[in-house]
Amino acid sequence: MKNILQLTIFLFSIGILACDCGVQSITEKFIQSEFVSNITIIKIYQNKENELGYKADIRINELFKGEQLKSIYIYGRSDNSKGSSCDIYIPTNTKLIAYARKNKDGNYGIGMCSGLVYFNKENQAEQSREINILKEFKSKKINYTNKLNYQEMGNLGENLEEFKGIELNKTYGIYEIIFDSNLKIKKVKKISGFGKKIDKKLIKIIEKTEWAIFGKKTSENKEYDNKLLIGIYYYPRGKENPSFLSQFYL
Repeated sequence: MKNILQLTIFLFSIGILACDCGVQSITEKFIQSEFVSNITIIKIYQNKENELGYKADIRINELFKGEQLKSIYIYGRSDNSKGSSCDIYIPTNTKLIAYARKNKDGNYGIGMCSGLVYFNKENQAEQSREINILKEFKSKKINYTNKLNYQEMGNLGENLEEFKGIELNKTYGIYEIIFDSNLKIKKVKKISGFGKKIDKKLIKIIEKTEWAIFGKKTSENKEYDNKLLIGIYYYPRGKENPSFLSQFYL
């Protein structure tokens, strides 16, 4: 009996820590969300019976995509107790960048795996970069939504190695890929680049990439608006490592 109890406690403790969120870049988060905004939580309400989340009233500090919402739905417990390993609690007066999707009930929801960015002293560089990119999207009137999960199948990372040691003043470039119904690249367009010479090289590299849609057959793609935003990010040199470009949003 003692061993069973210990095993139960052990398995429960694993469950509490086991919320597994895939790493998303800002371009993925933005495209797959219907609402993106810098918000402040101003009031939270208790969970209704059998509900997996709670309502929160918000103040929109700056809207980047979607409607002018007055409230959102937070997946978790309003009393900060643990229901599942993915539950979150966001107290009032918290300021954050929210990426929300509309759920089956018509509510805009955020959760542990939404890619939220909280404003605090520890991540000011991340906050600044994220806000700057979102402002670029807003200024270019990019507001479409595509919830497909694209996966790059080629050698983009290897091809970006030619830029190792490069010195740039900007930390990111954003490019739009337009596919045909067979997921072949029709066009690559610069949204926000590093400069004419670098952008030209990067567009040629991106044009040669191959892509798949996770969980979808190619024949199913025809009904979708096959546009994808891809970010290329610049990381300056460190003490022992040269500067480089990467498709990963670190």
